[in-house]
Amino acid sequence: MADVSPAKLRKATDEIAALIEDRLPLQMPPDDMWQAVAHGFLARGGTLLESVTFEVEQGMPGEAQMLLRILFEHVATFCWIGIDPEAHIPQWREWADYRRYQVHKYAKERFGIEPLTAAEEAKAEKAKQPIKLHKLTGAVDQHWSEVSPAFRSYDPAEPDILTFTGVYTAVYSKASNLVHADPTSVERFMTMPLPGEATIHAREKRSESEDYPSLGLAMMGFLLIVFGHYFSWPDREVIDGVTNGLMPD
Repeated sequence: MADVSPAKLRKATDEIAALIEDRLPLQMPPDDMWQAVAHGFLARGGTLLESVTFEVEQGMPGEAQMLLRILFEHVATFCWIGIDPEAHIPQWREWADYRRYQVHKYAKERFGIEPLTAAEEAKAEKAKQPIKLHKLTGAVDQHWSEVSPAFRSYDPAEPDILTFTGVYTAVYSKASNLVHADPTSVERFMTMPLPGEATIHAREKRSESEDYPSLGLAMMGFLLIVFGHYFSWPDREVIDGVTNGLMPD
């Protein structure tokens, strides 16, 4: 499998950006939390895709892969919220309280610092731990494959990498070696012109054959499909027109 050229990736990214800029800014109704959350994910997804493309253009595929990992988490979470917004938005917000409490607890125990007020601490202390991302992807595959033919169901007996569960492994798990201080992260800046003699460069010199930053366009395509399911925008033909033109060189 070959990835697309930076020029094709830029063209498709700009087309997605134009769609979003045509939609936003938009004033949200005060009593419609789902609409506000959905448009927030739309904007965030667009900026992450732009960042992925920029790093590709700069010859930094490792940085692009890390951003692709972040984009995948946002899209998977958005699609999970979209399964049942009324039930899932409160859960999603509760996860933020859980994370805030963990920071508060650590700061309080180690340094005597209390970032949260007493009332905020009491509320956050009761928050439930976030559902693991790989479990969210399973729910996304199961639900949205029954709603849209663009999504595929995941069957453990016949695993398909072109599912959210599969992309979790191919992108999210794999890119952890770049997010963390793994030898793979450092080795991208290394060449060995002679056996046993390494040269370290100021910028990336080695990528991996499994780097596919153009998957960011597919991810945004899924986000837009779920978005369109609720808000009748953009037209599916518009989404297909962008993503179908992104074929490998």
